[in-house]
Amino acid sequence: MTGSRKFGTPGVVIEPGQHICAVHVGEEDRDRVLLPFLSEGLRAGEKCLFGVHEDEVAGFLDRLGEDVDDIEARVDSAQLDIRAAGDTLLSPDDFTVDRIVAFWDEAVSAAMEAGYPFVRLGAEARWWHPQLPGLTELFRYEAALNDFTSRYPQAILCLYDISRYRENIVLDLLKTHPQVLMCGVLLENPYYSPPATLV
Repeated sequence: MTGSRKFGTPGVVIEPGQHICAVHVGEEDRDRVLLPFLSEGLRAGEKCLFGVHEDEVAGFLDRLGEDVDDIEARVDSAQLDIRAAGDTLLSPDDFTVDRIVAFWDEAVSAAMEAGYPFVRLGAEARWWHPQLPGLTELFRYEAALNDFTSRYPQAILCLYDISRYRENIVLDLLKTHPQVLMCGVLLENPYYSPPATLV
């Protein structure tokens, strides 16, 4: 697999096969993490695929375009694939962890065949909510990603707006993500549990 890459946040480096959780509060806080992550990948010639909670992505692409040239061309070429709230993969009745992982697998495999050296992918948890039966299934899916992420030269970023949850989800986040990005620092997570204990 390819070597270390810049995350986009100063001083943060990612390795192939990483599955990272970043918590935030609100859209502005999210953008401070997500926009540099995608911008760095686009400038490096990497494939970027991400799901965001917005109903349409025009405003998000405008903000991303402030740091990256030729955003429209990158979308047209499929180097950049941003999915909006209406761009769903399945319904709660159709949900299975295997189906979601199969979608990522097909997308990343196609990117590899197209010649991309590395793939940056992920989604906001809010993008998944309408598609999943509940939080339990969301975290089963998160656990399964830890087996998938090592298959390709890729990094997976999962974003959680903790102001949106009444439930205490922190423990589940820690159990299912080997790395956690907090305050601009990427930390190895001592509370992470292997997928076999969770799925």
